[in-house]
Amino acid sequence: MGKRLLRFAFRACVVLAAAFGGFVLAGVALALATGLYIYYKEASSFVPPDEAAVNQPFSGARIYDRNGQLLYEFVDPLNGLRRPVKLDQISPYLVAATIATEDANYFANSGLNIRGLARAAWENLGPLTREAEDTAFQGTGGSSITQQLAKNLYIPLEERGERSISRKIKETVFALELTRRYSKEQILEWYLNQISYGGIYYGVEAASEGYFGKPAKDLTLAEAALLAGIPQSPSSLEPVSHPDAAKARRDEVLELMRRMRSIRIGGARHLFLSDDEIDAAKAEAVVTAPRQFTLRAPHFVFSQVAPQLEAMFGPDAVYRDGLVVTTSLDLNMQEQVQQILEHWIRQFEGVSNSRNGASIVIVPRTGEIVVYIGSRDYYREDLAGENDNLVSLNSPGSSFKPFVYLASFLKLGWSPGTMISDSPVSFRESNGTVFSPRNPSGGYYGPITVRNALGNSLNVPAFKTAQAVGVADVVEMAKSFGFSTLNSFYGPSIAIGGVDLRAVDLAYGYAMLANGGVMAGQKPVVPHEPGEREVDPVSILRVETQGGEVLYDADANRAEKQVVDPEYAYMITNILTDPGAQCLTFGCGGVQVPGYSVAVKTGTSEPFDPRGPNARKIGETWAFGYTPDAVVAIWAGNSDNTPITNILSTSISFRAMRDAMIKLYAGAKQTPFVPPPGLVRSNACRRTSIAIGCSPDLVLARDFRGQAAAAPASPEQEAPPPGPTAAANEGVQQATAGGASLGAPPGAVSVNAPVVIRGTAAVPDMAYYRVEVVGPNGATMPLGQWTTPVVNGTLATWVPTVPGSYTVRLLVVGRGGQAAVETFSVRVN
Repeated sequence: MGKRLLRFAFRACVVLAAAFGGFVLAGVALALATGLYIYYKEASSFVPPDEAAVNQPFSGARIYDRNGQLLYEFVDPLNGLRRPVKLDQISPYLVAATIATEDANYFANSGLNIRGLARAAWENLGPLTREAEDTAFQGTGGSSITQQLAKNLYIPLEERGERSISRKIKETVFALELTRRYSKEQILEWYLNQISYGGIYYGVEAASEGYFGKPAKDLTLAEAALLAGIPQSPSSLEPVSHPDAAKARRDEVLELMRRMRSIRIGGARHLFLSDDEIDAAKAEAVVTAPRQFTLRAPHFVFSQVAPQLEAMFGPDAVYRDGLVVTTSLDLNMQEQVQQILEHWIRQFEGVSNSRNGASIVIVPRTGEIVVYIGSRDYYREDLAGENDNLVSLNSPGSSFKPFVYLASFLKLGWSPGTMISDSPVSFRESNGTVFSPRNPSGGYYGPITVRNALGNSLNVPAFKTAQAVGVADVVEMAKSFGFSTLNSFYGPSIAIGGVDLRAVDLAYGYAMLANGGVMAGQKPVVPHEPGEREVDPVSILRVETQGGEVLYDADANRAEKQVVDPEYAYMITNILTDPGAQCLTFGCGGVQVPGYSVAVKTGTSEPFDPRGPNARKIGETWAFGYTPDAVVAIWAGNSDNTPITNILSTSISFRAMRDAMIKLYAGAKQTPFVPPPGLVRSNACRRTSIAIGCSPDLVLARDFRGQAAAAPASPEQEAPPPGPTAAANEGVQQATAGGASLGAPPGAVSVNAPVVIRGTAAVPDMAYYRVEVVGPNGATMPLGQWTTPVVNGTLATWVPTVPGSYTVRLLVVGRGGQAAVETFSVRVN
């Protein structure tokens, strides 16, 4: 019985043992199967790091001027600054310090920190308290370099803080896949370009430039050790805000490096460090050069460049795509113009309260913006410095007049010699108010040519011209030039500042005149409305990826459009370059640029209260100067529309424009204005109730309807003054017979020989008479203005100095606005 029991017990034990062993083997098999299933399930979602990185932001766009000077680098506040580099562009000290600190067995391990994995498992399964856990796994360290890379690339941000076995499994699988598929050097390069180094810096290159102002390849041992210590706790070890903690951590890293002595840094290469090198590095103070983020030409970057980049590449492009952008701006030129503008604002701000300014310079032949100053100082809150006054709507004053007269050339066939009556006129506005424009002098000049009306910036003739053309036609033409803020609800005061425009649009309009009626630039990034301009100025020359792939090239997107015939554009230019056409308002040549032939137009906004006690308070002043090489525009005023006083357009605006133009040329030769072949000089013109006569000047060889223009008229053929009906329609009283007469033309005269001009200048209640000479180039030279009537006597004396054909003109004006004009022609040999 006892033996049987013993044998049974033995067999039972064998059976139980076999059964238990089977269960164990089955459990092991099940565990292996489960592990393989989990591994392949996770591994199936693995994508190459380059593809995974696509979903992570690159660094922000870097904006450069045309000469490679950095203007600004956009930084996404949520994703920081990134600048990937190759491993061979990283200091060996940094590589060694990172390995000694993060993963001493990096080049020998499988990509995993086994003890760290055990710790993660115990945290999820083990019964120990945190204190017991820390004792049990003391010295286990954290994740390997490969695991950290896997976490940064593949684990969503919101899951990275979890200490769970599921997250660790995913991290482990991806780390093993990285190790299986890629070299250790490649993994290390990715890691060093991904890890956070505190602040806004992601990747060692961004951190090196941000903290030390140098590329990562130039880091010293001490600097490398400091950076290598930051990833343990980026927020508390960031060296600018926490220099003591950063130094202590740096010294820990150096001791880890001392302990290893020889640190493998790639392939068969090792870095050997002596005690002296370590000690010397520890003795160095922590000296950082915190990066001052460059922001130059801020209004240009934010108002012009960024919106175009967003339109071309999407709303997040400036922050996430790592674009390298070369712009049209010339930073050196920008700074020179900025200094000039600042100088003249300072000269006048005390007496005028004009405390801000803006400027833009455009190259007419290309449409490229080379200077863009939106305000005096971007950072001055008291000036509302962040406001971009180049795109703000402001009253342009007289600076819009050239475009009104241009419309008269296009729509009515007028020319610079067309005569308009500068006499009182009234206009009833839509609210019933009667508006009567006045000239800057407060008086009237009677019959006056378009040349002298525009050159002297007279308000009444410009107002009448807008009436003659029709405001709707003026607006239609101006919108095609890019003045998109206009509409047809203005009255004739549109010609004298009764409208709001953007300085950048006006400058581009003047660039069209400077370029012979051709609007040059680029195809619009965002198409304009029908009837608006079809070409935009150029701000961006080239856009590339960080790898050098060209995404946009301005040369491939250039555009030109002849929006005005060159003859019309040249007639405006010829007036604005004529010093003799400025004498009444500015003095002859009073708004010219010494040494250069520059077309100049100034402007002063309308008074805040034209009829009241605040009539001297205005909004802003303007000046535009252009040559075939450059357009310079200046705006002066206040961003908050605080009124300015005791100032003219010739104070800040013109002087800044003049000095900027001289500085831009810096002694270089100017490209001359060349008259197009379709122009001749004649006294032929069209007469209407407003265009009351003609003076010898530039006209089209074929007028705007394609008909032949009259040949230059002889004195006998010159059309007589307008009859009573025309004058009455214009509100001008016709002079009495004999009110203005000139003696018989003297025939040919010689250079430097005095010419005595005789005749009669007398009308009832005469205000004055004026004698002028129109030269061969169309320039008008006043001989003088007198208030004493003359009957059959000497009116003036003229000494010609240049040979050619001249016209002598007598203008007699009465106090009631009545006027009479007489002319004769003379040849100077």
